[in-house]
Amino acid sequence: MKNILHLLIALLLCSCASVPDNPNAELVMGPGSVIEATTSQGTMQISYVDRYTRRYIWDGYDKTFRHQTRQKRWYGSLGMYRPTGDGTMHAVLEEGQQHFSNYTEARSWITEQERFTDCVWTRDGLVVGWKQEGRPEDGFLALHVDVWQIFIGGKKPSLPGASPSKIRRTANP
Repeated sequence: MKNILHLLIALLLCSCASVPDNPNAELVMGPGSVIEATTSQGTMQISYVDRYTRRYIWDGYDKTFRHQTRQKRWYGSLGMYRPTGDGTMHAVLEEGQQHFSNYTEARSWITEQERFTDCVWTRDGLVVGWKQEGRPEDGFLALHVDVWQIFIGGKKPSLPGASPSKIRRTANP
């Protein structure tokens, strides 16, 4: 009983913790934004709730997660992430910008991302990838979602190989 009480107190304290702000965070979505991406995994809808919170709807699931901002660049990103789930699933969620000096660097990065998620992208560099799978031993769901905006030379690019019909976005910032 004592251990359960300690666990409940720890969970309560964690849920009340504030997200450290980073006014320089390089995010992709803004107020009113909704992105819908269709990959071989199905269709994922991602909605802006507030600066650091996103709602994810896919395959009968509807989950809202608060993210943490990156305080330092991590693999090029100064965006935000969510490294944990909500007790019913494991979630690794990323959103941010990726800056490259040329198309070859950007394409190499996209190829690397495709090793982890099924990605689709628009000509202007919005990249969305996602993957869900159950753990083999117990079926516990693991979700990985990436939302990236690519820049080449400080500008949105014109990327070949895009699948514009597979990404719909509204109220783009």
